[in-house]
Amino acid sequence: MKQDASQREAAPKQVDHHAVGAAQSLWFLSPKYAPGAPFFNPSGAHIYNKLVSMMRQANFQNGYDEVMSPQLVSADLFRRSGHVEHYASDMFLFDHEGERVGLKPMSCPCHCLIYGNSPRSYRELPLRFAEFGVCHRNECSGSLSGLRRVRRFCQDDAHIFCAFEQIEQEVASAIRLQRDIYRRLGLVAEMQLGSRPAKALGGNDEQWKKAESILSKVLRSEAGEEWSIDEGGGAFYGPKIDFKVHDARGVALQCASIQLDFQMPRKFELAYVDVNGKEQLPIMIHRAILGSIERMISVLCEHYQGAWPFWLSPKQAIVLPVSAADDAQCAHARRAQALLRSAGVAASVDFASRPLRAKIKDACSSNHGRFCYLLVVGREEVESASVCVKESGASSGRQVPLGELAAFFARVAAESQGCRSVLDGREEAL
Repeated sequence: MKQDASQREAAPKQVDHHAVGAAQSLWFLSPKYAPGAPFFNPSGAHIYNKLVSMMRQANFQNGYDEVMSPQLVSADLFRRSGHVEHYASDMFLFDHEGERVGLKPMSCPCHCLIYGNSPRSYRELPLRFAEFGVCHRNECSGSLSGLRRVRRFCQDDAHIFCAFEQIEQEVASAIRLQRDIYRRLGLVAEMQLGSRPAKALGGNDEQWKKAESILSKVLRSEAGEEWSIDEGGGAFYGPKIDFKVHDARGVALQCASIQLDFQMPRKFELAYVDVNGKEQLPIMIHRAILGSIERMISVLCEHYQGAWPFWLSPKQAIVLPVSAADDAQCAHARRAQALLRSAGVAASVDFASRPLRAKIKDACSSNHGRFCYLLVVGREEVESASVCVKESGASSGRQVPLGELAAFFARVAAESQGCRSVLDGREEAL
């Protein structure tokens, strides 16, 4: 829940995502060469891909089919959808070989084309398309802010095409999916119902009221009284539910969103054949859970204060030979690293010629993000074909045979989905 000013002043000082990103070398910006388009270093890309992988699996398990659509399309597509009329100032539009083209700011018109490319039957509905779509929006330079507001971003976009009587079920299912994902991330979001804006696209008052009534009913069923109304905050094509979390300063950031759309299917002349053989207009539900992956990473940087849970951490394990001058120990350390990486664990090796105590101190240091687990390899581990596995900050470890490493870390990853950090002191996590 949102903190008031006195609560925020009393709370321990929080570090914002810029500081976490710089300290852990997660991402950087190049205002000269790519303003508003972040570059992700290996550690940042690891977190990025873990989030995408989690969402991709959740989509599959919840009946979504993944699609892919172009980034550069004719501006006519966005004229047809209504975006040029209502959204042109936020789009990158330019002329190419006598044609007006643009970088897509969202994937919904493309998904309408995919839906309309084949005849559809009521038996197929609901039809759920998901895409990790790269989008570009022409944000003014003064509004750009780290990973929170960018010009190039990836959205875990999805669009559900359904019959009118399936709307409540699909919206409720999307809310439950949002809650499950945010639970895994350790986040709590406020829900707001955005009603009809002043510049709405088509539709009469009755259609808008009906759509708002449906979303209100689902919210009451799924969230009780834990939601509010944002008057005039809907999309230009329909009302929506926004899910907002708060950054380190207490500022509300919109991440997930569920939007009800009666307009775009009509503009693209979409249809399905009902049980009586008659063509009907499908309803379109726009749905994003993480929202912008970039913005979600900024939220998580501040939520965890850099102390990433094991499953997300770019520094999951480091193998430490007791003696870098011992060829057998170094070879054993390489074997352990190879086993870990083949099991999907982000593992490094420290071959520096320094005392083991110094290596452990650096690996547990908060300056650049500490490793979750330390794997020590000495003469005993070489002889027993094992490693000594110790959680960062722990006083002792346990011997784990090489053949059991993958299973050991699979259990650790599963347990960390509860979103508890492997570190207790978040204020020292950078």
